[in-house]
This record gives sequence, structure tokens and C-alpha cells, in this order.
Amino acid sequence: MDVTAGLAEWAATWDGVASEAAGRWAREAVHDTISCMIAGAGDEGAARVRAVVAGWGSGPATVVGSTEPAAAPWAALANGMAAHVLDYDDNIHYAMTHPSAVILPALLALGEEVDASGSDLVRAWLVGIEIQVAVGHGVNRLHYDNGWHATSTVGTIGAAAGCGRLLGLDAAAMRNAVSLGFSMASGTKAQFGTMAKPFHAGMAAKNAVVAARLAAAGLTAAPEPLDGKYGFRELYVGWDSRGWDGVLDGLGQKLAVEKYGLEPKYYPCCAGAHRALDGLLELQAEHRFQADDVAEVDTLVGWGNASSLLYPEPVQEMEARFSMQYCIAAALLKGGLDLADFTPAAVHRPEVRRLFPLIRMQTHPRGDAEAPEARRPAEVTVRLKNGRILHTTVQHARGTMFRPFSPAELTAKFRDCAAGMLPQASYAALRDAVADIERVRSVRGLMRHLRFAAGSDRGERFASRPYAVAAE
Repeated sequence: MDVTAGLAEWAATWDGVASEAAGRWAREAVHDTISCMIAGAGDEGAARVRAVVAGWGSGPATVVGSTEPAAAPWAALANGMAAHVLDYDDNIHYAMTHPSAVILPALLALGEEVDASGSDLVRAWLVGIEIQVAVGHGVNRLHYDNGWHATSTVGTIGAAAGCGRLLGLDAAAMRNAVSLGFSMASGTKAQFGTMAKPFHAGMAAKNAVVAARLAAAGLTAAPEPLDGKYGFRELYVGWDSRGWDGVLDGLGQKLAVEKYGLEPKYYPCCAGAHRALDGLLELQAEHRFQADDVAEVDTLVGWGNASSLLYPEPVQEMEARFSMQYCIAAALLKGGLDLADFTPAAVHRPEVRRLFPLIRMQTHPRGDAEAPEARRPAEVTVRLKNGRILHTTVQHARGTMFRPFSPAELTAKFRDCAAGMLPQASYAALRDAVADIERVRSVRGLMRHLRFAAGSDRGERFASRPYAVAAE
């Protein structure tokens, strides 16, 4: 069987039975991604996308941060941008994507259109993740390391399958949805540190809705767009990539999210810096040193991590999220890193920027192991002015299946993202609904709590409020 045919067959016919572990990851993804959408809706870039979408007419789908609904593709575009704009949303290593910032905005918009239930949403999300990981298996990590933004390339294809599942497509139509998703797969890492980077997530979500809807209407496409001539593998990475041998044999026997878990973020910045941040903050907590005590910080990270950390001297908050120097300096100064650290004023704090020359980033050789448990660890070495040398290694970042968030940490993140953005009544109702998404009878009912006026700034909304917001 062709790769695309096999993926489509599984996506259309899977019985929908998932383990408790897979269901838990799905619930946590909904919880985490809606948190990020709420917080990100107030961002300047997200507001600009909403303003454009507002001129394209009304529809049944909620645009988070606006009181005016839109057609499903445009809501998916705006909400995907909001979900990813703070770089606070989840990753999945085996696909090299931010999966939920693409899949969930697409499914929520389409779910309002067809009045899906929460359990329908969860099953469709699981299909989207499974297909993202399967597609990513064939082309990554080389595809990502060569400069493609897999969130918007691989992500479009997986999300199209998830949308197809929500629409109940049969195998033939699902194959067309995947193929149409391939035709709209685009986006490179050249956009990291700009508004276009989170736009990629919205673009992919919108394209997924369009692909599934067109396939449902009978639009046909190439039957083997992934592994065929001029297909995804040949054009987007080359024949020296891994390919899909054996992928179909075990597809769905144990769902990808159960095998690999997700990587929700503890810090609102590029995941490439997270293990180094964990190491630094763990050393600081143990040895109780301050920024003024430090002579030098050396970080050693994977080649792929470093390739995303493009800005040693960022000049604005989008670049700062992709700067090892900024993230380490800001965290060193205050013993942590949070949403309020990413504003224009925060980026230009003299006390942060004076630390940049003390921070160095080195990389492991290219070609790290695929499995997180086998890849080279991040290393952090802190040299203090008194001559002490402190060193640690970090294999797994906080939030991964190896160091998962506690329920309290998930709740705290939701509170930090949503408090001050939503009216109290909407906050409480939404908090309860997302915590138990499979019992939600109507996605429409859920999404009405996200119709609010978000405003627009460059992160100042987080800096102007007390960090610990009592919203419970």
C-alpha cells in the first residue's frame, strides 16, 4: 500500500478507542493550547491578523480575542496565530512540530461549524497527532535541520487528516485531504523571530480546514503526494531521508502520543533553550548565586536547537524568544523566566544586556539521535567570580513525559495565561470545561467563552499586572 493510502485508511477507519494515557495527553493539550490562545490573543501580531480577518465577513466560528465570529478557515488562521505567537505552546519531538497550535485551532473552528462534541474533538486531535508523527518520521530530522518549519509543513498535513476525521471522511476523501494539505505545506525557519513565524501555525490551521472541506466536497488530488515523484519527501528533504519503511505496520497500535508524549512548555520561548534554562535555574536554586556573582555561563546544546536560536543580541521581543543569550540572562537575573520578560522594554533592560557577553552557546555535532532518551544532553557550566565552577547536564526538559507537569502546574499556567484577559464568569466556566473536555457536549458552547475583546500590545499586559494573579 502507498504511504498516503495507508495513512488515510487508518485515519478514516480507526475505531477511536484510546488508552487512558493518550486521553490524558489529549486533555492536557486542549487545556494548554487554549491557555496559549487566550494569552496570545492580546499580542500585536495576533491583533493584526484579527483585523484582516474581520474584513472577510462573518461566520459560525469564534475568533479568540474578538466578539465577532468568522468563517471557519479565517477563525483557524487567527486562532493558530494566537496559539503560537508567544512560543508557549506544546511540541512533539518525533514530528519536530508544535502540533496543537495547528491542529486545535483548525478543529475548534471546524467543530463550531459542525457542532462537534468534546469527545469528537479529542478523537480528531489524536488522529491529527498520529498522522503528523507518521509524516514527520519519514522526513525529519533532516527536513527541519535543512531549514523547513515543520510546524507548518508537516503540521498542515497532519491537521488536514484531523479535520477530515472530524468531518467523517471515508478513506478516499481522507487521502485527498492529505494530498491537498501537502499542496499547501510551506514555511521556513527564516521567519523565526518575526511575526511570520507564529503566522505559520495559523496558516497551517487554515489550510487544514480548507483541505478537509474541499476533499469532503469531492475535490481530488494526487494519490501519492508523500513518497512519489515530485512528492513531499523528494522535494522537501531528498531521498537520503529516512522514509516510511515500517511506519504503516504499527500505525495506531499504540498511539504516538502515548509512546512519545508531548512537550508542553514551562517557559514562553524557543524550546531549543529549555534544557539549558532548566540546568541554569537548578544550579542557581541549589547554589544560591546571583547574576552579579557570575563570570561566565557556557551552554552546550544540540545542533538543531542552536539552529533555531538565531539572535545573540535581540532588539525586540520576538527575537528575544529565539536568543539563548537573552533567555539565560533574563532567567539568571530573576531566578526564572515568564511572560513579562518578553516586552520591548524588558528586552532592552541594561541589567540584562550587560550579561550577554558572559553567555556562550556551543553545539554538539550535527546528527544527534532521534529518540529524546538517546540524544546528547544539554550542558550548562557556570563560572563564578570567586573561582567556583558549577556544571550540570539536562537530558529532558520540564513538561516532557520524562518530567511531566503536575496538575497544579497545568492549572497555574492556565491561570497565568487567562487571568486578566477573560471576564471572571467566562474564566471559571472555561477552566472547568477544558479540564474535562471529553464531557463537553458542544464545542460551540465551549468557544462562546472565548469571545472577548483582547486589545493589542507587545507583552505589556503581562508586565502591568501582578505576576501571581489570584483568579481562582
